[in-house]
Amino acid sequence: MTPFRRQAVKLVLTWVLVAFAMTPSIVRADTPEAVVDAFHSDLLAVMKDSDNLGISGRYTKFLEHLDRYFHMPLMVSFVSGTHWAKADQDARRKLNDAARRLSAGELAVLFSGYGGETFKTVGTRPIKDGSVLVETELERKSDSNVKVTYRLRKFDEKWRIIDVLLDGTISQLIKRRDEYRRTLEDSGVAGLTNLLNAKADEILASGRTAKAGK
Repeated sequence: MTPFRRQAVKLVLTWVLVAFAMTPSIVRADTPEAVVDAFHSDLLAVMKDSDNLGISGRYTKFLEHLDRYFHMPLMVSFVSGTHWAKADQDARRKLNDAARRLSAGELAVLFSGYGGETFKTVGTRPIKDGSVLVETELERKSDSNVKVTYRLRKFDEKWRIIDVLLDGTISQLIKRRDEYRRTLEDSGVAGLTNLLNAKADEILASGRTAKAGK
């Protein structure tokens, strides 16, 4: 190999290594387990930097993580059911954005500190519809462990989380569908959009108020 070609190969390898270092979540996310592991890694990073980020910073981070690891439109369409099917594209977009805001706000409050927690992947289990369950445990030093199971489905070449089951059985999608059924029946997609945005605004405002009071 000529000196010029050796130099060219070294340059290409350098750029590949840099790309891996800069985008770990993307390159690791080629299996259901890898997607969950990458999400957990990013989740722990937010928890460890919680004080510096504040609620607004954690909220922004979780918006990014929702887009990276979850398929929010599918999840929102399941929760809103026939109302989603009847809504136009603009109404769907607004409802999806509101759901993202509330989910990110709730995560920002729930994961607001770090106490030595770790995540462990226990196993995987395929389902007949083609989705996969990834069973994990949140290990806590000061309390009992929490079982968290993620349901993932493949879209094109990317696996995305489409549901989270607490204690391995309690589907958050079904819980939300039941919680918002009455709002959808009374006020439709627009009413649910307003409700989710109001809840997100309340969470963010309370977080800023708490910070100002310190």
